[in-house]
Amino acid sequence: MSLLKTRARLAENAPYTNLDLVNMVDTWPYPSSPSYNTHLAKYYTFFVDPYTEPFGYIHNNFVFDLPWPTEHWLLDHDAKRITLKVAHSPADGFEARSKAMRETLWAGHLHIAAKNKKAGVITRRSLYRWCNESFPLLYPPTREPVLELDGCGVDMLGIINESVFLVGYTYCSPTAQTSSLSTLGRRAASWTSIASLASTTGTSTATTPLSEMDMSKLVFNGSTAHANQGVHTADCHPEEDTVERKELRVYLSRRAKWKSAWPSLLDCTAAGGLSSSDPSPLEGVIREAHEEVRLPSAHLRSHAKSIGENRLMLTETEIGEEGCQMQVQHCFEVELPEGIAPKPADGDGEVAGWELVTVPELKERLRMGEVKPASGLVLIKWMLGRGLLSEEEGRGVGERLGREWVAKKVVGKE
Repeated sequence: MSLLKTRARLAENAPYTNLDLVNMVDTWPYPSSPSYNTHLAKYYTFFVDPYTEPFGYIHNNFVFDLPWPTEHWLLDHDAKRITLKVAHSPADGFEARSKAMRETLWAGHLHIAAKNKKAGVITRRSLYRWCNESFPLLYPPTREPVLELDGCGVDMLGIINESVFLVGYTYCSPTAQTSSLSTLGRRAASWTSIASLASTTGTSTATTPLSEMDMSKLVFNGSTAHANQGVHTADCHPEEDTVERKELRVYLSRRAKWKSAWPSLLDCTAAGGLSSSDPSPLEGVIREAHEEVRLPSAHLRSHAKSIGENRLMLTETEIGEEGCQMQVQHCFEVELPEGIAPKPADGDGEVAGWELVTVPELKERLRMGEVKPASGLVLIKWMLGRGLLSEEEGRGVGERLGREWVAKKVVGKE
């Protein structure tokens, strides 16, 4: 099922298990799959001279639909290989390659815009919108920056795409406010949150940040991990717990309805691409959280914790065209104390509002297809690390979130 169809039918095909959600996103065949070489036959392998290993996969549609300036590109149709070749001195390689890539993508952008105008319909979308935001092209074996490119070309080239995600959580009274919509959200009541589900009470001692946990000791046998547990216990804020018991709740953002990908679905507290201007994933998630929901940077810088990476490989672009995505999701968590909450109305307009959900409610949102699928995997990782998934809920998920996504040469084509 394509992403475009899934966007319209995501809820229709519910309910989903956590492994269903992984399978929905991580769709690129593994080398051991019988369909691996057949699938690769639809792609050209993307190289950059003089590097010996491939950078990604470009779908045949993009290869034959776009102009490739011959002064920069060498196309080998027999080997199904496309190579960026730029004459330069050792000192200016990065700048020369970036310039060549920028010229190529701009030519492709103009070509697609003219083609869509002539047809009277948007037939190609990946280069139609110029992003005006630069992202790095990394050499997969070493992660060396080789050039930078406009975001419109990331999916088309099938390269490593790094993004950042923040899971903001808090401990609060069961009677606390559970949702907030911006002015944009209030004008679109038809796609606001569904009625809150009844929460399940219980206790959980799995409150240690994932970054500080010994993952080798994380088991799911009912003794060290508890499913559907959301009540905060005395080991976190004992002085508050003597007054009233606190629930663990998660801030989910509601994506704006104008978003080209997954409009109006729920998302992590904040998320976005890791751009060339971000010195680190932490600084990237701080930037996104400030831009989208105005979370204070100082609090994030001192309290946000990494919970690791998800590595996934998709067979479609973000907007639903057939292609390749090699996604690296840098995942973070942060506790938001009283007085600090998302403020979508003050942000960049990409977030329409938020919901503050219990762990059982979060699971139900995922199960019913109300969360952007790729972001759902970050939320699953967060629950997995905190011991909030039962053995059945976590079965087969962890190993699938860390696959090897480095491009491989097409077998039999070299």
